[in-house]
Amino acid sequence: MLRNSHLLIEVLLMEQGVDYLAGLAVKKKKMLDTNPTEYMLRAILAGIYIGFVVVVSFRLGEFFRVVDSPATYMSAAVAFGIALVIIVYGGAELFTGNTMYFTVATMQKKTTVMDTLRNWVACYAGNLIGAVFFASLFYATGLFETITESHLLNKVADTKMNATTMHLFFKGILCNWLVCLACFLPTRVKGDGAKIAMMMLIVFAFFISGYEHSIANLAIFSLSLIHTHPDTVTLAGALHNLVPVTLGNIVGGSVFVGMVYQYFNMSKATKEEQVKEIEEVELQTAEA
Repeated sequence: MLRNSHLLIEVLLMEQGVDYLAGLAVKKKKMLDTNPTEYMLRAILAGIYIGFVVVVSFRLGEFFRVVDSPATYMSAAVAFGIALVIIVYGGAELFTGNTMYFTVATMQKKTTVMDTLRNWVACYAGNLIGAVFFASLFYATGLFETITESHLLNKVADTKMNATTMHLFFKGILCNWLVCLACFLPTRVKGDGAKIAMMMLIVFAFFISGYEHSIANLAIFSLSLIHTHPDTVTLAGALHNLVPVTLGNIVGGSVFVGMVYQYFNMSKATKEEQVKEIEEVELQTAEA
């Protein structure tokens, strides 16, 4: 009986979680349709918020790098989880999460393929504007005015720009697989503390693993290119990174999270039938 109850709860939770994702996509579509200015501002904010956290992560990591500490990347990864928390609770629009939301909604026929593509283009453009805008503002502070070519920010940008296309694509897949889980799984737990902890731990996992996040890379490249940087950090290198990483992010979010969990989310009739069968089994067990 207890086993059947657990199955019933699992079925209901899956329905609520996946339907919630589709509902979010519908709201985003309506906002873009009726108030594109507000939507673009929210997308711009996401790029800015990631820029804030990139600075925190790499300033913190640099303290460890200059003493050759093995905790360099771990310290930067711990701080980076703050980005998703700010974006989610700040009501900003992040491209990578939308790859999952709109895939689920389109599979449920609540949005169309054109709605999905329109959102992705608008959100990505807004994130790019936000990242560049933040980098410009940060440049005016002079805080990175004296950084060297060996600074952790430049070191990471160099590594990202000079990786192979295949490596970048697959690191993009794995990255957004985790990032979208960081957006989806917290919807299945109660309490802001639990949600925030789950987001930060999963984002930590993607960062420390060395995967590639297109929007985070926009912020990293913007900051590196506008300040002192080695000759290996170039605009062409940024494009070499962003194209396969963006495509990988789309696959990771839409296929490995959106499509997979929508597949798990059976049709409404099938769910109701399964729930009814579970209840009948429990009733028979109780009577016996």
